[in-house]
Amino acid sequence: METNKNKLWILLGVILVVLIIIIVAATQSQKNTNVTNNDGGNNQGTEISTSSAPSAAVEVDRTELIPVASTTDKTGKEVVSLKDAVTVAPGANPITTDDKVVTSEGVQTENEAQPMSDNAPKQTGFLDKATLPSSLVSLNIDTVFTPNKFKTKAGAPTSFSLTGTDDFSHVIAFRDASLNAIAILVGPAQTKAITFNAPTTPGTYEFYDASPDRTAVGQMIVE
Repeated sequence: METNKNKLWILLGVILVVLIIIIVAATQSQKNTNVTNNDGGNNQGTEISTSSAPSAAVEVDRTELIPVASTTDKTGKEVVSLKDAVTVAPGANPITTDDKVVTSEGVQTENEAQPMSDNAPKQTGFLDKATLPSSLVSLNIDTVFTPNKFKTKAGAPTSFSLTGTDDFSHVIAFRDASLNAIAILVGPAQTKAITFNAPTTPGTYEFYDASPDRTAVGQMIVE
């Protein structure tokens, strides 16, 4: 009986965090706060200069990436847009040969969508962090993000993973409404990843821990 109660509390906790993601996304969709490059705020994680920040843009060399099998639409016709598409991590959205991040049906994803909706970039399932490719930026989260900055190129396919390194659940989200759909939820010792097209407007985009009572912040620098 006690085990069933514990499982129920865990399930309720996960549902609460998912609701928090949706509420935060809805709130942020009313704003468009593309922040300027600023290292202030509550973040005290590992500081990385802009010149040495890791890059999350997928390079032309795709030898580390995973081929995506061609799929068919409802009529059985092959979806041409997935021809030669690849993924950076198992369960991540495919990237086409012209560097568009698409759904499994070959439709381009929408960064402004609600998290977890059909047209939003999807967080992966649980991953083995040790097997992730070098083209994917690895972020850790406890009370801070480590590293707390990474770089990408305007419009480029962009991938990062998030690993929980303490005993709590964490949600990464962006403050800018143009990245409303980009969110990952992880628990203790869990790793997930996400792939999306970076904004086409260069600038500094702030991400943060949307879990209750959390203050960690970081920056995605789009060049």
